[in-house]
Amino acid sequence: MNIVFLDIDGVVNTPLLDTEPFDLLNGKTKKDGFYYGLAFPTDKKLYNRQAIMLLNKLCMENNAKIVISSTWKVLGIEYLQNLLVNSGLMDTIEVIDTTPYSEGFKLTRGDEIQAYLDNHLEVDNYVILDDEDRMLPSQQDHFVKINYYVGISIPDYEKAKAIFNRYKDKDYGLKREK
Repeated sequence: MNIVFLDIDGVVNTPLLDTEPFDLLNGKTKKDGFYYGLAFPTDKKLYNRQAIMLLNKLCMENNAKIVISSTWKVLGIEYLQNLLVNSGLMDTIEVIDTTPYSEGFKLTRGDEIQAYLDNHLEVDNYVILDDEDRMLPSQQDHFVKINYYVGISIPDYEKAKAIFNRYKDKDYGLKREK
């Protein structure tokens, strides 16, 4: 099974910028004559459609399922699946799980992903899409660092696709017993 470990903020939810206030945003900041804002869970939609389209393409071409590694995981799988579909994710792409929740953020994102991999031996290959580099050294070859202000870009998609292709039908370094 191919997995995309997906962070939300900075990956598929990036800041909006406008000269007018955003009606849909609960929180917005005005600076230098511009309004900045991010979608909130209550908006029930994320605002970087291009990033969602590239996520669609990556998942469809690699038969990948999504595991949420974002702090948004506290909202639950069903809510997140609906949120992503409302934002343009194809409804045939499954959000199957979340990484374990780290009480008080005691574990890094990389630790949470490793805990998930250790408990899901059916994972054959994976890509991590995140805007923060909190991954373990053993995960660096599977990690695509996303620009927080841009979200998933075409070069990011190409790098993720290359990761899936590089480790296709190979032991990808976890040395696990199935």
